[in-house]
Amino acid sequence: MADEEEKTEEPTSKKLDDAKNEGNVPKSAEVTGAAILFFGSIYLLFFSTQAVDQVKKLMYFIYSFIGHELDSNVYYSIAYTSVLALLKILAPLFILVLLLVFISNYSQFGFVTVPLKLNLQKLDPIKGLKSLFAFKKLLEALKLTFKLTIIIIVMFLVLIFTYKSFLAMMNMELMATISSIIDLTSYFLAAILLIIIIFAIIDFYFTRHYYFKSLRMSKQEIKDEFKNMEGDPQVKSRIRRIQMKMAMNRMMTNVPEADVVITNPTHYAVALKYDNKVDNAPKVVAKGIDFIALKIKDIARDNKIPIIENPSLARSIYSQIEVDQEIPSAFYKALAEIFSYVYELKKKK
Repeated sequence: MADEEEKTEEPTSKKLDDAKNEGNVPKSAEVTGAAILFFGSIYLLFFSTQAVDQVKKLMYFIYSFIGHELDSNVYYSIAYTSVLALLKILAPLFILVLLLVFISNYSQFGFVTVPLKLNLQKLDPIKGLKSLFAFKKLLEALKLTFKLTIIIIVMFLVLIFTYKSFLAMMNMELMATISSIIDLTSYFLAAILLIIIIFAIIDFYFTRHYYFKSLRMSKQEIKDEFKNMEGDPQVKSRIRRIQMKMAMNRMMTNVPEADVVITNPTHYAVALKYDNKVDNAPKVVAKGIDFIALKIKDIARDNKIPIIENPSLARSIYSQIEVDQEIPSAFYKALAEIFSYVYELKKKK
């Protein structure tokens, strides 16, 4: 029993689906952050010409008011133009960030829709304070501290290798100084991005590993889940027995309506009925072997239904034709002789 309670089994697909429906998914915030920084930097480096032009236009517009008297109309014009320019500058970046958040999350765990529920317990300040000191929160804090420490160390190393370039800028012209600053800033950004991407890859695999580990199941849980999905095997077996008993009782009530019973003579019995006004061919109303065959023959004798021995025909009909099905044409010739004999008996009676 102790071994069964150990969660050693991988989670089933139902367990994963239930967790996903509850909003419990393997989400790595590092992946989303790395994607935003990486593609955001690419956008700023290669596709920000329009944004730079908007900044220049805004600066020229503001500088044009130098030396003029400022009133409410001028302030309104400056504010309106500044807000409009900022929207034009930031809108593409904002749309890019939204797309990156959606794509990075979708690539990690797919599309999730969790219904909103009002949970007043989350407003409890005591539980909120406890969650601050939870093990998971402490682990996140340690991870962030470690990442910042690595970034600072790498920045310090980059600065050691580039400090001569910083000193050389003192003797350069303005445009050369600006160009050097852009180059050195690119080195720093590239180093930071490299560190963040490495941390994102590590965090992605660790997040998924601990996520699947947290959802592991014991053997007993898998058995219980299977019972809930498929039903208890003992209950299903009992239901099948009850259904078979009901079907047999229903079948036995049809035997008195049969025209003839064909037997093996001891092991098989098939009861046939033919109503030429309703049916296209004779129909099997009951069949059985051993005990059920004996029961069919007893009911047939009680109701004075002819019992004809034809072992091969009885076995063939039993194995090939189900109850309430009509006899196929392959058996017509053999049955014609039998029903002719049955009709002759009825005429004599």
